[in-house]
Parts: sequence; structure tokens; C-alpha cells
Amino acid sequence: MKKWLVVGTLLGFGLLFFVLPILVGLALERGYPLVFDDLEERAEGRFALEASLDRGLLDSTGEILIRMVSPGLDAAPLRLRHAWAHGPLPLSEWWAGRIPIPPVLTVVRIEVDPEGIAGPEWLAALAGRPLAQATVRVNFDGTLDVEASTPAFATADGQVTSEGVRGELTVQGGIRGARGKLDMGAFGFREGDRGLGVESAEVRFHGIHNDAGSRVEGSFEVGAARLGGRAGRSLQVDPSQGIFSASRAHNELDDSSFTVEFGDARIFSSPPDLSDLSDAVHVRGGHLEFEAGSGAGRLHRLHGVFSVNALAWGEATAGPGLVRVELKGMDLFAAADFSEALGELDASAVGDRPALEAEAQLLREWFPVLVADSPELEVKRFELETKVGRIEGEGWLRVDGSDPSVFAEEMTALAAIEGRGQVALPVPLMQRWLEAFLTPVVEAQAGGLPREEIQAMTVFLREMAEGRLLETGMLRLKDERYHAEFRFEQGVPIVNGKLLGPGGLTALLTGG
Repeated sequence: MKKWLVVGTLLGFGLLFFVLPILVGLALERGYPLVFDDLEERAEGRFALEASLDRGLLDSTGEILIRMVSPGLDAAPLRLRHAWAHGPLPLSEWWAGRIPIPPVLTVVRIEVDPEGIAGPEWLAALAGRPLAQATVRVNFDGTLDVEASTPAFATADGQVTSEGVRGELTVQGGIRGARGKLDMGAFGFREGDRGLGVESAEVRFHGIHNDAGSRVEGSFEVGAARLGGRAGRSLQVDPSQGIFSASRAHNELDDSSFTVEFGDARIFSSPPDLSDLSDAVHVRGGHLEFEAGSGAGRLHRLHGVFSVNALAWGEATAGPGLVRVELKGMDLFAAADFSEALGELDASAVGDRPALEAEAQLLREWFPVLVADSPELEVKRFELETKVGRIEGEGWLRVDGSDPSVFAEEMTALAAIEGRGQVALPVPLMQRWLEAFLTPVVEAQAGGLPREEIQAMTVFLREMAEGRLLETGMLRLKDERYHAEFRFEQGVPIVNGKLLGPGGLTALLTGG
């Protein structure tokens, strides 16, 4: 009896460790081409794929080459090496000290090889190491458990630094749903006086996918970030956190939505030494939401909402506030191509003035293409509470792009633009804005007068400008707020039913 028990146990171990892994390998050999054919069909027109599989008895190895097929792009292929450990108790995993519990159908280890890739110089910092690594557990219930990471590295000149990225993902069988998290260490990129730096970031999410559509929800935490720009100016964001959700309906072409809730963020533009933070903006609690519908590279509708609980900059505060906008008729492909052309021009520019002239010329060339679908922007609602009262407004602007020839001349181009709207401003706030506009004018004409006299002259001119605006009807006073309705028709600006004459608003404010 004991003899048969021992024999049965040995046969069971043999089945688990040798027979079943061989059967898994045979199934892999039959199923691998089918999966690859499906991938190749999905990638047609964008990527060219080549795959190979060397099946063994207890494990297998393979390689996939991914080549971009974009015209004019001559880049080396991306090489994915993968090793398959056949389950349910893969011996290669046991020998490496990794015991798969519970048993798995197979374990796949993938490495992205950067060797031969034509690209940025920072790839040289990864010499001898994979660009990324991933481990995929294929479970018997059809779920996939994925762990992926990128290594920490730094270029010799310090332009690119990264503490690595690590992610975990669980995918339900048939891609019915997924959950996971992404942890990114500190990352930095610098080129001249421009650059991007992020201390750290963590994203957690879960999603579902079925015939009715898809939805994903999650939370995020982002460390301090900094985006450098021209002349040493930079955009700073303090650590912030929040939640997000996104969805897409399968019965609507490319329709999707995206929502973010965040608790606190701090944004400011400052010199590199961070010595002057007077223009810092604190955003305390907010909501960001987008709903979009697109197709064939064109945006049919984009509805956006942004609200904040409070804003603070310097000693000033405002809030709560809300903006609700809608955008239609945007050619997304044209916008992407224009952005790329602008980036190339920006990278080749020498000096500020030539760059500005070249950017203006580039915009004149691209403008007929960008507005070919007659884009329309509508601010459905804008409101912001301030210490001196509420700001309210709404309006819309449309560019008729049906006839590209009208944009050859400035006057005919203006005639293609149509808009209207209305705004209400608290009187003290309007007075501050007028003084801010007039102060540089007074300083340019006052020479070396004392600051007190310049301020007095500015207040005097502001009172005169305020009187002219009321007298001409450009402003209307109601409930301690200034109201204005404006239209732009056939290239002519109209405010409160009055034509805005030669010189525009500047001439009216300065008495010209």
C-alpha cells in the first residue's frame, strides 16, 4: 500500500513538474501565432511586427521586433525579449527562488532592449541594462498580473535623471476590467534654461470594460513639479492630490469624458533662484471635467468645466469660481502638426525678435488650415467671487473658415470672425484694472517724478477714463457693478450698441 502511495505521489509530482509544463508549451506554440496575428492586424499602418518563438519542454523564449512605418522615419526597431516559464509550477521560477503561489498557467518575463535604438542621447545611460522590464503571470482563471519597472539612471551631463518607474496591473480575463498602481520616482529633464522636474508621483486606478462602454476611476498624488521656460522663468506646482474618472461609450464614435478632483495645488512663475514668489497662485480645492466627441481626427464637441473653492495670490484672495466652456469644429490633426512645426521653429530660433517674427509668419501660413472646420468657442458661464463683489460673464466666438482666401488680407480675415458676449465687474475691481493699464502710460510720460505724484496722476486719468466710458455708453452702472455687452461683426467691434472707433479702447481710455 505504501509502495503505491509513493508511486502515486511521484507520478503526481511528475505530472505537475514535467507533463503539464510540456502541454502548456504545446498550447503556447499553437496559440502564439494567433495572438500575434491579431496584434499585427491592430498595428497595421502604424507598426511593422516580427516575432519568433523557440519552444522548449519546460520553458520557451521569444523575441518581437517593432518597427515604426511612418514615412521618412528611419529608426532601429524596438526589441522585446521574453522568456516563458511553463506552469503550473514552473521549475525555472523555483530554481530562481521565485515560488509561484497560487500555481499559474505560465510566467512571462519581458525585457525591452535599447541596443540599436536610434533616439535621444539619454539612451546611452542605459548601456548594458534593459530599457524596461515586466513580469506577467497568466493565471488559470484568465486574469493577468503584471509588474513592470524602468531602471534609475542619469546622463553624464545631468540633462536627464530618473529614479525609475514601477507599476502593478491586474487584468481580468477577456479584458473585462483592470486595477493597478503606478509609482514614479523623481524625474528631471533640462536643456539650457528650459526643463521639467517632478519629485515623485503615485497613481492608483481601477476600471471596467464591457459592451456598454468603459470607465476608469482612481486617485493620484504628485510631488512638487517645476517647468522651466524662456529667460529663466518657470512654472512651479506644489505637492497636490486628488481623484479622477474617465469613461467612453461604445455606441458613440470616440466619445469620452475625464474628471479630476484635487485638494490643493500651488502654482507660481518665478526666477530660477525662487527669490520672488509674489506672483504665486494657490488653488485650494478644485474640479476639472471634460466631455469630448471626435472622429476622423476632428473634434466635434468638447465640453469643459473648471471650478475652484478658493484662489490666493500674494495678499489677494478670490473664490469660489466656475468656468464652463464648449469648443467645436477643431481639426485635431492640423493642431498637432502646427504644434510640431512651432516646436521645431522654437528649437531653431536665435534671439527673441526673429523668433517672434517667424512665429507670426508661421501662424499666418497655418491659420487657414487650423480654422478650416469653422471652430467655435463658447464660454457658457464664468463667475468668480472676490472681496469687492462677483465677476460674471459669458460669450462665444466663431471663425468662418469655409473660404481660405479671406485670410490673405487682415481686413477680410477680421470679417470672418464673429462673436458676442457680456460681462459684469465690481466697480472697485474695474478701477484697479484701469489704474494698472494707465500706470505704464503715466510713467513713460512723467519722467523722474516722485512715486506719489505718478500715483496721483494715474488716479486722475483713471477718473477721466471712467467718466468717458460711462458718458459714451461703453460701460453701464447697475447694482454697484459695471456691465458691458459686446459684439464683433464684419470686423467691427461694438460695445453696448456703440461702435468702438479708431484707436479702439486704448484711445478711449487715454483720451486720444
